[in-house]
Amino acid sequence: MPQSGGLSNLRHDFYGDESKAFFDNSYAMLQDLDAPLRSQPWDADVAAYSAIVSQARSMIYNDAIGKVFQYSNADAGRYGATAFAQSLLVARNIVQANMGTVFISTSQTGWDTHAQQFDSKTGATIYSLTNELDRVLSNLIADLRLSGDLSRTLIVVMGEFGRTPGPLNFRDGRDHFRNVMSALLIGGGVRGGQAIGKTDATGSAIVDPGWSAARPIYVEDIVATIYSAMGVDWTKSIENTPSGRRYIYVTGAETGLFGPVDEVFI
Repeated sequence: MPQSGGLSNLRHDFYGDESKAFFDNSYAMLQDLDAPLRSQPWDADVAAYSAIVSQARSMIYNDAIGKVFQYSNADAGRYGATAFAQSLLVARNIVQANMGTVFISTSQTGWDTHAQQFDSKTGATIYSLTNELDRVLSNLIADLRLSGDLSRTLIVVMGEFGRTPGPLNFRDGRDHFRNVMSALLIGGGVRGGQAIGKTDATGSAIVDPGWSAARPIYVEDIVATIYSAMGVDWTKSIENTPSGRRYIYVTGAETGLFGPVDEVFI
């Protein structure tokens, strides 16, 4: 049997074996104290908040939830000991558990390489970042493919900026560059083995958008593409949110300004 490892789950044992009983008693007291407020029509917000607390409570001491934070030492060895690696291991477990989670977000920090991006004495370098990303992402893809979950899981890898092309800046790093950046989409119906769009030799400008809209792809297009893969109407909006503000799924999509990059899937 593989040795078990992983992260601390939601189960706590501050009071030892009596922890769960202590927690249940405290929660029952909370329910009793809140009952008069929840029963009043004029305090629907309290009732809604109570429902959220109840939902959160259902996750504590839930063995199925606890298992997603556990993984073998062998898996930890394959992915690595970094926080990013651990987060992808948990993400893998959540997908494979198939308990209704529809969106998982995690991040690999350190890419804001404005200075000394090749100097290991200053921390993360372009070499360590790319090595970590390659290692973790390749193992995630392999595991989801093996479990049969890759085809129903869209993996999106992207940042918020490109990096300045050409020579390094005066601090031996690269700065923000909004004219060109890249995104990687894997699984979830994506047709692999293709690059959409082309830049010049230095990555300074887009010379061929590479898709039917015949213009550069924007973040809004990527978001619309994600919604499309999920079967969600990206042109929708919600008129009456609790804050009173209109929520638009993709700003500009309803007028045709942005839309999914269908070429990703065909």
